Amino acid sequence: MPDPRRLRLAKLRIAVVAVTALSILGVLAYLLSGGTWLRAKAPLTTHIPDSTGLEADADVLLNGVKIGKVTSVQLTSSLDPNRVIEVGFAVEEHYLRDIPDDSRVGIDSANLLGDKYLDITMGKSPEHVRAGSELPFAAPSNVLQNIDLQQFDTQLRTIDQIIRDLQAGKGSLGQFVINDDLYRQFLAGTIRIEKQMRAAVGSQTQLGQMLYSAKMYDDWVASLKQLDGRIAQMQSNAFVHDPAQYDQIRDQLVKLRGALADLNAGKGAGGAFIVSDAAYTAWNKALASFIQTVDELNSGQGAMGHMLLTAETYESITGQLRQLQSTVKEFREDPRKFLRIKFKLF
Repeated sequence: MPDPRRLRLAKLRIAVVAVTALSILGVLAYLLSGGTWLRAKAPLTTHIPDSTGLEADADVLLNGVKIGKVTSVQLTSSLDPNRVIEVGFAVEEHYLRDIPDDSRVGIDSANLLGDKYLDITMGKSPEHVRAGSELPFAAPSNVLQNIDLQQFDTQLRTIDQIIRDLQAGKGSLGQFVINDDLYRQFLAGTIRIEKQMRAAVGSQTQLGQMLYSAKMYDDWVASLKQLDGRIAQMQSNAFVHDPAQYDQIRDQLVKLRGALADLNAGKGAGGAFIVSDAAYTAWNKALASFIQTVDELNSGQGAMGHMLLTAETYESITGQLRQLQSTVKEFREDPRKFLRIKFKLF
């Protein structure tokens, strides 16, 4: 017969092991649930036209941050096509103050083949949503809904045919991929260009001498020194440092501006001529009279006009000038011939 004392100790050990195992299991369950197992949850709902693969226990995100889980996805008896499916989800209660009551719920996925989740997009209302409220549904951002599958399949077949043609060596690109001749030609062209570049920058060429010698550097230094010298000459100019010349030119400009202002104001003879209509009219009359006089001379009117147009007058004047020239010549040769002075004695 077993010892009652040992039997009690064995039962105590079994009880301690069981309690410890249950405690560890509870801690693991709490940690696996993200530490939110015992936190208060707030139920919310939304209605959608199609679940699109959404299942219970899916994540609920608020602008990308996980805040809860989907609790139920079930059909409704509503005839409204946008309220065929009712989705119930629970979020942690302290997140309610971060969800405005005009927020919208959408179904999204991380990639084309990923699990679906509810994504709540925050609104702008100052009032936050309350437990048990319904959030409106927004159209999902599923890329497949905007793709024509038949057209997509056609494009895939076209791409597949292009790849097959490349693998078969069809076309220039296929020959380049499959055949070594084009590759060798390309390699030979690259080597030829490299040789030409080396020959161009060789030490025997002009470009190479500029690159490998100090000639280009010396030319640059000489140009910089010349530029520096010209700048120094400009800086040493008295006009740059002495403001007297600048003031003199400025005073002259001020005087010129004043003279122009006086002319515009009609001051002085020039201003009166510019501004006064009477002076302008008198000048026009004088100019017209001068033009008329010139026209009369050209037409032979008057003594002067007759003299200009008649050849006799021209020949007479020419003869008198020749006679005067002959007389002056004789006077210069023998002045005593023309100096006849008579003295009378009284």
